[in-house]
Amino acid sequence: MLQASCRRNLQLHFAVYVWIWMVGMLASGQALAEDSPKSSTQPENTQRVSFLHDVVPILTREGCNSGACHGTPSGKNGFRLSLRGYDPSLDFQSLTRDMQGRRINRLEPESSLILLKASGQMPHGGGRRFDPHSLYYDLLRHWIAQGADDDSTRTSRLTKLEIIPNRQILIEPKADLPLRVQANYADGSVRDVTKLARFSLNDEAVAGVTPQGKVERLAKGEVAVSAEYMSQMATASVIFGNSAFTWNPVPENNAVDHYVFAKLRLLQMEPSGLAGDEEFLRRAFLDAIGKLPSPEEAVCFLADRDPRKRDKLIDALLERPEFTDWWAMKWADRLGCNQRFVGKIGAVKYHEWIRQAILCNIPEDEFVRSILTAGGGNYGHPPAGFYRRLRDPLVRAEEVAQLFLGVRLQCARCHNHPGEHWTQDDYYGLAAFFARLNYRNGPFFIQIYDKEETVYPTRQGEVVQPRTGQVAPPKFLGDSIPAIPPYADRREALARWLTSPDNPLFARAAVNRLWFHLFGRGIVEPVDDFRSTNPPSNDELLSFLAAEFIRHGFDRKHLIRTIMKSRTYQLSSRTTATNAEDDKYFSHGRVRLMGAEELLDAIVSATGVAEKFPGFPLGTPAVALADGEYQHPFLEAFGRPARAMACECEWGSDTTLIQALQLVGGRVVQDKIHSDGGRVSRLITSGRKNAEIVDELFLATLTRHPSPEEERELVARLDRVATNRRQAVEDLLWALINHKEFLFQH
Repeated sequence: MLQASCRRNLQLHFAVYVWIWMVGMLASGQALAEDSPKSSTQPENTQRVSFLHDVVPILTREGCNSGACHGTPSGKNGFRLSLRGYDPSLDFQSLTRDMQGRRINRLEPESSLILLKASGQMPHGGGRRFDPHSLYYDLLRHWIAQGADDDSTRTSRLTKLEIIPNRQILIEPKADLPLRVQANYADGSVRDVTKLARFSLNDEAVAGVTPQGKVERLAKGEVAVSAEYMSQMATASVIFGNSAFTWNPVPENNAVDHYVFAKLRLLQMEPSGLAGDEEFLRRAFLDAIGKLPSPEEAVCFLADRDPRKRDKLIDALLERPEFTDWWAMKWADRLGCNQRFVGKIGAVKYHEWIRQAILCNIPEDEFVRSILTAGGGNYGHPPAGFYRRLRDPLVRAEEVAQLFLGVRLQCARCHNHPGEHWTQDDYYGLAAFFARLNYRNGPFFIQIYDKEETVYPTRQGEVVQPRTGQVAPPKFLGDSIPAIPPYADRREALARWLTSPDNPLFARAAVNRLWFHLFGRGIVEPVDDFRSTNPPSNDELLSFLAAEFIRHGFDRKHLIRTIMKSRTYQLSSRTTATNAEDDKYFSHGRVRLMGAEELLDAIVSATGVAEKFPGFPLGTPAVALADGEYQHPFLEAFGRPARAMACECEWGSDTTLIQALQLVGGRVVQDKIHSDGGRVSRLITSGRKNAEIVDELFLATLTRHPSPEEERELVARLDRVATNRRQAVEDLLWALINHKEFLFQH
């Protein structure tokens, strides 16, 4: 009886406690609802604060779940959040359950650690994130007072995020523009989330953006403003112009010019004038076939009076054998053509297979499908070498996405991509296509580091989504889950989808790379980093080129020809007052240092002395070297890629002291200048006049005749030489090779 009485008393006390707690909660919620102004960020017809739509975005906007704070994989100071809120269930657990729930206080919301620390009322390593009287404090307090409910599974799904306006041109004196961020949900509801969005810019020299979404002018130009909300991104373009600008119509050669000049007009930049014949000739040779024209070819072109001679030259260059070597090198650099991965014999065979594809102008989609579905021994079937470097399904997915779709997925391996809409499900769904590949020693086996290897599909193998612990089904990137027969090679379905004309990524990535190789900069830059926060500098141009590429059956020669025949490609590198600062809209020719192989072959052409590469026939150009592992001091100094990664960043682009030493006193340059079989020796023994010698050296190096002043001064110097005329001519050739006009492509 005593025990029963005690139990009844305890139950009564507990009931009274619960009743008091509920009254307090209701009173707190009522007071908050009465005292707090209704925020425009809250959904209509409800006063409840959403954990998913309000709390998680606040943590993202204020940087609490950033990689530098609690969003690290291990958290910070015992508090862990998912990076940028990609896993709300983890965030809810951390806020309400970890530390025995001490981070929130439902009875006294103002005493919650999450509020006290973030508002600076208690010591906090991340500093003060918001004011106690701010909207964000109020929303968090309101959510806690309402019971700290997790509504992640009950709320409508966010389907689209947009910035309004998404494109605007502001002419002086207008200097700022308030933006509005709108969230669209699956149930048809629309919500203004401007105050919960996180803003960023792609060019902080042009404008700034306030936390409230007001874009403020700093300079003339274009800026892309990105807004992040609930792991989705939206981007808007804002152009700041001057009122005094007048556009003068510019002739257009084709549709490329139409889209480029339309963008320049919006940006109030005038394009430079046409490059002269000498500048165009050198540029066209280097871009199309990777070598300099000979003096004889230069003289012939410069003397030609045919108004169509530029078009004829472009057509001729695209059919020359050097075109094959030059463009095959670009693919070999990206596809891992290196004996470390494919064996010595495999590197040669792999390179030759790529050459044949370029020589026969195999369409880009067919070429890529052959790589993606390759199998068998890599000596007998060279494209199988693509998979010898990529031993893991995750690495295969990352490389394929970056190479053929221009998408860098690496961030999504551990969490949803923080700067793009790609999720972990996208990442592991793509990796699932490559889970059923295996290797065995091929028919040709010499030693462990120089062997053929057979790549073959298997009937088993899966990848597991680490967040869910479930097997990830094959899923097209950002698309659907295909129906694949149980024992079919999954790669075949992927290859068909990836290269389909309906795939919005493949053609755009392909034409952007071709544009990059012709201009030294992509329309999207970096060239393999397509994302909403890194928009194209000219989206209309990119869309046109992609459509043109598809319309002509993914014919790379057709696209190269179209681009090179445009006026845009043929603009001078000399800038004007309005485009001098332009580095991404192609208003003038871009000056850039020649690549390693290109520069070595140019020195060979200028001096008339071939470089002997051990193991290759004399006369083999550097661009035709099959093996990325090949050791050569000059090529290494100038950043020749080892072909160990897909990223274009593997190419060296910085100037270094070692490069200067190679040019000033290195063996390659010195031996060729002083060679008895070289250009200098031939000129000296030919009995030609000093003016003719100077002219040929200029044509052989700079692809132009010397100016009257240059000719007068140099001929006079050679005339004054009484004893060692050869050394004087050698000094002149050395000076021309070390001149920036030779080293840089204009």
